[in-house]
Amino acid sequence: MLVKKISILLILGVSFNYAKNSLISGLTSIVEEVEAKKAETKKVLNYAFKQRMRTQWIARDALLISIGFNSDYYQKEILENANNFNENLNKLMNSKKDIDKAIRDNKDFAQKIKDINITWITFYDNVKKLSKNPKDRKSLEYIGKNNINLLNEIEYIITHFMKSCQSSDKLEASMAHIKTMLYTQVGKPRMYINKIVKDRLLIRENINKKDAEKDLDNSIKAMDKLMKALKDGDKDLELDGTEDRAILEKLSISQNIWDRVKSLVLKKKLTDKELESMIKDNEEFIKAQGEVVKLTRTSNDN
Repeated sequence: MLVKKISILLILGVSFNYAKNSLISGLTSIVEEVEAKKAETKKVLNYAFKQRMRTQWIARDALLISIGFNSDYYQKEILENANNFNENLNKLMNSKKDIDKAIRDNKDFAQKIKDINITWITFYDNVKKLSKNPKDRKSLEYIGKNNINLLNEIEYIITHFMKSCQSSDKLEASMAHIKTMLYTQVGKPRMYINKIVKDRLLIRENINKKDAEKDLDNSIKAMDKLMKALKDGDKDLELDGTEDRAILEKLSISQNIWDRVKSLVLKKKLTDKELESMIKDNEEFIKAQGEVVKLTRTSNDN
């Protein structure tokens, strides 16, 4: 339509400069519209990415509260994380265009959106109860039994949001897929570190010990593979690695913290001092890997 408009203007004897300006103006509008869509897509995916980490962070804090580890602090933190999860989930629910698009691509998506909302309402209610009463065993048990279900539902939504946001142009879709996979994977270590520490706490407290031990072993292997892949690349994880010096420096800091956490997690018994160190490093890792995420996005969005 834009080219037709320019042709008509030229036929009518309108000046070349006017036609050229009209063409540039039209192209600018198209580019701005495309960039706005990309920005909105990134925002929606970012809401979802953060949710993965929070499911495990909340579950970890629930255990720390139940064992009386700095309970006052973690009662506040668990509620803060739950409130942030709730706010982000509402933002996802309000992204109606993105949801409608995902539903067109996958008929099950509408039900999954309803499912996560139902799961979260009860989960959120139990978090609020535990934040008020650290001795509420029923709330602790509910969070313990349902945090992985919540994580899996979030993973499903992320996967299908990504698929529905792909361009119809094969080359553009391929490039967008590479970038999206990178963004998906670079944020995962923050989820894994919380999951790993949570599982180690379950083992320490002899809660669902066999399942926790199995899950812990799998998560450690996945974390080791992912941390190496972010630096060196990995075909299975669809990562090319990086040569960016700033990112490599931050990854090195994250790796050093992970090595410390791993050495403590693998111990048969943890002293109170070692438990404190593990929790401190868990939180330091989240901050350090958050810097890796920021640098990765800045580098790849330019």
